[in-house]
Amino acid sequence: MISNNKGQTSAIELVLIIPVIIAAIIVFILLVPNYSYTAGSEVNTFQLSAMAQSLLEYIISSPGNPPNWGLNASQLSSFGLAMPNQPYHLDPFKVIALEYWGFANGYLPNNLQGYCNTSQVGKGFATYLNQHGINSLAVNGYWLILPSGGVGQWLLNYTEVKEMLGLGSNYEFKLVIQPVLNITVIGLNGTNMYVKVTSNGQPVSGATVEVQYFISDQGGDDLVPTSSSYTVISQKPLLIEGTASSTTNSNGIAVVPLPVVFDSDNTYFMLITASIGGLQDYAYYQYPSVVIPLLTVGVLPNGTVYNSIVFVDPHVVRNCLLNSGLLTKTSETALGLRIVAVYKTLYGYTFESLNFTLNPGEGAHSYPIPCVLLAQLKSRDHSTCYWNLPNAPMLLIVNVVRNSQGHAGQVPLAQSLIVPYGLYPNYLLGDKPIIFGKSIKNAPTGVARALVYIGDSAYYITLYLYYGGNVFGAAG
Repeated sequence: MISNNKGQTSAIELVLIIPVIIAAIIVFILLVPNYSYTAGSEVNTFQLSAMAQSLLEYIISSPGNPPNWGLNASQLSSFGLAMPNQPYHLDPFKVIALEYWGFANGYLPNNLQGYCNTSQVGKGFATYLNQHGINSLAVNGYWLILPSGGVGQWLLNYTEVKEMLGLGSNYEFKLVIQPVLNITVIGLNGTNMYVKVTSNGQPVSGATVEVQYFISDQGGDDLVPTSSSYTVISQKPLLIEGTASSTTNSNGIAVVPLPVVFDSDNTYFMLITASIGGLQDYAYYQYPSVVIPLLTVGVLPNGTVYNSIVFVDPHVVRNCLLNSGLLTKTSETALGLRIVAVYKTLYGYTFESLNFTLNPGEGAHSYPIPCVLLAQLKSRDHSTCYWNLPNAPMLLIVNVVRNSQGHAGQVPLAQSLIVPYGLYPNYLLGDKPIIFGKSIKNAPTGVARALVYIGDSAYYITLYLYYGGNVFGAAG
């Protein structure tokens, strides 16, 4: 009896246990794929991050080939962003090539004023742009015309760059370049300018803020003694150049003294440097903003060993400006301009006078010709010209005076434009990051980051590497 009861008990227990075991097996089988996927993703991401770090190291330490490909990417055979023999120092012209690729792929400046295709510009200028593969333009807040559409031969080709880096069809990558320090002018009051310095949104205290300023005083009667020093560049209107400095407080704000009392007949052009612990960056500030431009300018490739700055009478792009709402009528452009361009290299001033006249035709004669030739022509009927620039970063100060006085009051008598040539990427972008490349949504991603310099400005460069193949497969 006892043995029979034990046998019955064992049978009953077995009947109860077997379903539990089967259920556990089923649950385990269902969970295994999810567990494997997670583990596979972690391994894949680890491998991708190692690949990304290796790729980024190569990109920021190699100049690529040819070493000066930033002036024209049509001959690029090896991709790298470094200055020759200067790893971690990015070539500013290669950075401009990244920016122009961004413009052509929708990464437009946040200080964008207008956007138009070449059918809205003068016929001759449109011919020039189309020849360079440019079919649309963007106009930023400082009246720079930027190529924003088309696939010109001088533009970078992302697919070709990916192949140069040895990445197969399952991979995509994206480079993002951002400044370490962000500089914002938060106010002008009396003889003081207030500048705020942040990093990743947090205030930076103890940073040195230096300001190089160009101030135009139409009345010529607002100079006052302060701790800044200045030089008079011209008398009519009074244009002074000088420097001033200060240090940020615990809120990241620096109070910078200026030698001109702030009022309505003054125009301020500021190049601001913030530095701390060996890191620094620049910002450009202009007040008041130029509502009606006397001149628009652009930096475009014009060969394989140099770029050109193109001077364009706004009348040539008037349809673009009208359609964008930047002008309300064509009479808001000047009837002829006299231009004197001054450029400052990184190592001192070099003045070169381009005292020529642009005439506002309908665009038929706006195909760019050398400005020196334009100055020699008796029939000055051209409305655009170009000036070849050397392959060294520099700062251009363009003084523009209108020829005719017979305009409505809103058309200014004179303006000064500052054009950083190979310097200060934020000037073009308005503090937006520089982006080059493509991403894959919801794909395993490897990330690498490094500190680099453009000129003497510090930037973070981040490389995102995406893998769109089988998550269980090898990462490469």
